Amino acid sequence: MQKTAKKIDGKYTAPVSTSRPGWRRRIEVFSPKLHRRLSHSSYLAYRTWLVIEANPAIETFCERPAYLGATGTQLIDFWVKLRGKPLGEFWMIEQQSTNSLINSEIPPSAHGLPIRKILQSNLAAWSQAITNWGRIVPFLVSHSRWRNPVLEQSLVVYLGVSNTLDKTLMQFADHDLSAVEAALYMLLASGRINCPDLVSAPVTGATRFVRA
Repeated sequence: MQKTAKKIDGKYTAPVSTSRPGWRRRIEVFSPKLHRRLSHSSYLAYRTWLVIEANPAIETFCERPAYLGATGTQLIDFWVKLRGKPLGEFWMIEQQSTNSLINSEIPPSAHGLPIRKILQSNLAAWSQAITNWGRIVPFLVSHSRWRNPVLEQSLVVYLGVSNTLDKTLMQFADHDLSAVEAALYMLLASGRINCPDLVSAPVTGATRFVRA
């Protein structure tokens, strides 16, 4: 059984091959960061993936990069490469099923990399932000091939002062409005602008954006 995924220049680039029963849940998505499709076998993994896409400090990642130990019975959920940490780290989502590895037994490291435990309580606390990113990601996917650097830079300049989504769209009404909104989200994903309302309320016309 393959214990770790393929690596190129120290980066995990594809998930390990697994046999999956036909009845098991599969959530298919397209990743803006990876520019490829991937599938999740649980809603928790899907929500954690949205956290990864939302974090501009995460440069790249890989789903199901390796098995935890020699037995090959427990998959590590993600490998993520954060800015300033060239080797990256593993993420394992807290499990509550009695058939899963007991969380207290998750080791601090595996395959020479540290393991970060993603707590379900944290995912619950980030619920609103995760929901908003579920809405944002389709914009990133559908507009990624038609990025407009001039528009993005103009938005960065305009958002030197905090402005709402409605006011920003009105300011750039000479552009396609969906393209302006997508450009905002691309800037948000790259860390060039911030959205202080994202963690506390759904995205609406009153949602505020400001230059980082």
